[in-house]
Amino acid sequence: MTIKPQPVIILVEPQMGENIGMCARAMLNCGLQRLRLVNPRQSWPNEAAKATAADADLVLRDLEVFETLDQALNDCHCVFATTARDRSLNIPFMPVGDAVVDAKKGIGKGQQVAFLFGPEASGLTNKAIARADRLLKFPTNPEFSSLNLAQAVLLLGWEWRRSSQDVESFSQTEAISRGQLEAFLLRLESELESKGFFLTSDMKPHSAKTLRSIFSKARLNDSEVKMLHGVLSALTKPVNIGSVSDAAE
Repeated sequence: MTIKPQPVIILVEPQMGENIGMCARAMLNCGLQRLRLVNPRQSWPNEAAKATAADADLVLRDLEVFETLDQALNDCHCVFATTARDRSLNIPFMPVGDAVVDAKKGIGKGQQVAFLFGPEASGLTNKAIARADRLLKFPTNPEFSSLNLAQAVLLLGWEWRRSSQDVESFSQTEAISRGQLEAFLLRLESELESKGFFLTSDMKPHSAKTLRSIFSKARLNDSEVKMLHGVLSALTKPVNIGSVSDAAE
């Protein structure tokens, strides 16, 4: 079966092999085949996953496993995260149908698009959510809104399959990967820490997540990130005191 242009589905810290298999089945029902796992609780390969995949073996065969979310997102340009709860992070929510259209446009431009799903019991953490450009919440019954992992993946896959918009051939863009953005953010955090921006070690995680959210939402392109690196270089370049004094005179 030929893999058509499509997003990658990322399960973050899935707890049970059975659920991974059911997600693989749900994906293939909707024509999706690209699956990644981040730090699964049970070892991989997993016999329980194979048993519940119901012949969706090709999804499991090509599945990729990563130790960290940043590694799984390294080559991604656009990230959508699913959540059942309102979050304090200032990341906009997007209707699922609109997200699918947005994802198809991005893929048509040659971008790697990812949809994140969290652990069965707790969902995605705020740290994982901070890696996203947009948040998705399925419009289920507000009095009984919880979905199991495979149900959530199936709903997304169904929206992908029923969308009338095809992945079109848009002109190529200079969109950056998550790896490029991560390199800039790590450099920014390092420079800010050296200048005492993070007042206490307890405050740093929240401030760092907020910074990541700001730059993730901006959807920077390659030239913009290069400029930001240049800005950091200029701001951190040692000042030639002699030259400054001469100019003052």
